Amino acid sequence: MITYQPVANKQYDELLQLMREDAADYLQQSLDLMRITREEFGQLFRTIGQVDGIYQDEQLAGFYWIEERPPVLHLHALILKPTFQGKGIGTIVLQMLIATYGGRMQAIELGVHQSNPRAKKLYGRLGFVVIDFKEDLGYFIMQRPLAAIAING
Repeated sequence: MITYQPVANKQYDELLQLMREDAADYLQQSLDLMRITREEFGQLFRTIGQVDGIYQDEQLAGFYWIEERPPVLHLHALILKPTFQGKGIGTIVLQMLIATYGGRMQAIELGVHQSNPRAKKLYGRLGFVVIDFKEDLGYFIMQRPLAAIAING
C-alpha cells in the first residue's frame, strides 16, 4: 500500500542526498546555470511548495516535491530509491496528483532531464506532452492538462 506523509525536518537531508544521487550527472550543472549554491537549493527545497515522503508498507520509498502556481501544479521532483523503482510507484503517485489537483488546477507541469528517457516515457504514458525544451539546462518541459485526458495507468 502506498501512503504519503509530509516530510519532517530531520528527513530533508536524507531526501536531498537521494536527489543528489538520482540527478548526479546534471544537478550541479543546473545549479550553476541557475547561479545558486547547493545550500541555497537546500533552502528552496525546505521552503518552497510541499515535500511529501512516499511510503510503501511503511518503508520510505522516495518523495515528491510540488508547488502550486495557479493555474498549474509544478512537480519539482519525483524521486524513488533504486529498490523501489520499476514497481509502478511513480505511476501511482502521478495518478494521485492528477486526481487530487484535477478540480483545482488546469495542468501539471514538470521538467525532465534529457538524460532520463525512462521518466520521460512514463510521463508520456500518463498524458504529459513536451511543450518546451530548455537547451541550456537540458530539460524537456512537459505538461498534462487536468481535464479531458484519461489516465492510462
